[in-house]
Amino acid sequence: MMLYLNFIGITCHMIIEQPFTATIGAGKWLLHNQRNILECSLVVASIFAHVLEARQNIWSKILAFPIACTNIYVYSVRRLYGKVVYSIIFIFFNLYAYLRWKGTTHRKPVKVSRTSYSVFLAITGMSIVGGMVWHFIAGRYFNTSSYGDDCYLAFGFMDKWLMSHKKLERWMIALFRYIVFALACYQKGAIMFSMHYLILSCIGVYGQIKWYLSYKTMKAS
Repeated sequence: MMLYLNFIGITCHMIIEQPFTATIGAGKWLLHNQRNILECSLVVASIFAHVLEARQNIWSKILAFPIACTNIYVYSVRRLYGKVVYSIIFIFFNLYAYLRWKGTTHRKPVKVSRTSYSVFLAITGMSIVGGMVWHFIAGRYFNTSSYGDDCYLAFGFMDKWLMSHKKLERWMIALFRYIVFALACYQKGAIMFSMHYLILSCIGVYGQIKWYLSYKTMKAS
């Protein structure tokens, strides 16, 4: 009888101890790998938001707010300051995009359209000049200048202006930005982010196709 009671006691102790030990172990792993978890979560959320954006879903604009805030911390750790500056300004730019996509009682939601050549060339020229200025600032004051990071920032606001107005050329600029930034991430040793932006490049092709079909449907109606 005593042996049986000892066996029951040991069994109960193991049943209680094992989940407790597993919980402690999981907690320690989370504490030591919280940055990796944050980065993985950011990548998943970003991919999901870009798929929604390709499908012109307004939720992509809502998800962009927490993603941009997280970008500020994650990419500052990686010393990709062009991305950090872009993310800070993008938070306010995204609000404008949200209002354009959602529409108001006095204005209908924006539809996919094309940009005139004069406007496209003008904002391209402004982006190039802006990129040169940022490259000088980053090299002089941060000592971390990267051409991929600089291009991502320089053409970022052109990209978001086109996105806010649902201009068809948006995805062409986005595709260029994603590829150069994938190279910038690779140079910094951020392999996961490099793969992330290569995936976003594929989503960029998908977005171009979806928006073109939407544009053709609108023109035909």
